[in-house]
Amino acid sequence: MSTLYIVGTPIGNLEDISLRALRILREVDFILCEDTRVTQGLLNRYEIKNKTISFHQHSDERKMEQVLGFLGEGKKLALVTDAGTPGISDPGGKLVQAVINKYGEDVKIESVPGPSAVTAALSISGLPTDNFLFMGFPPHKKGRQTFLEKIIDSSDPVVVYESKHRILKFLDELNDLNRKIEKENAAIDLMDDYAKKKKGIKKKQQVTSVVVCREISKMHETVYRGNLDDISKKIKDNKDDQRGEFVVIVGK
Repeated sequence: MSTLYIVGTPIGNLEDISLRALRILREVDFILCEDTRVTQGLLNRYEIKNKTISFHQHSDERKMEQVLGFLGEGKKLALVTDAGTPGISDPGGKLVQAVINKYGEDVKIESVPGPSAVTAALSISGLPTDNFLFMGFPPHKKGRQTFLEKIIDSSDPVVVYESKHRILKFLDELNDLNRKIEKENAAIDLMDDYAKKKKGIKKKQQVTSVVVCREISKMHETVYRGNLDDISKKIKDNKDDQRGEFVVIVGK
């Protein structure tokens, strides 16, 4: 039976790959890669000599049809990203949906679980994780303010990704909203209870704890815990700490 394997790969340390994932990568007919050069480093590390095909968010319809055609011929394919689990904050889900739409249950879609920056960061955050909200990368411009306000309004911890280019901006924006809430809450405290009840005015909860994880599982992994001011200062004071990929967990 044709099979599409969704294979999780290391987010940093190349030792963080399962024996099953290695076996699948050896056995499939083709490996679909976000970037063949990045995946080749992993394959070389484990002496896997298999055919790779570039497949990513900018791949056109012709490439999609080629991949669907392989499955129609009965081939077995593995989908990998540069790091982590496909379909989590990347376009891997589009391929999965396309396969379901075209073949239904005639093609097997199988998960080969592996690392994810979301769960890795949550596991060391020290924050309650019975419930959490994952929001991916913040928009660069349009919708950014709404995105930030949704984080502030969440009663559960919120997990977001951020790049080195915008991490300080993101933390500063959250801090600005935090200060705004502080002022609004102070104004509400001056109102009498009847007026508050009549207008349905309630105080908002401020962000009280933040965890920022940088370069998870890599050589320079760093974890910052505390309030927004302290974390921002630590990152601003060290240029090296402004490099890499970041996972931010915002708690209440």
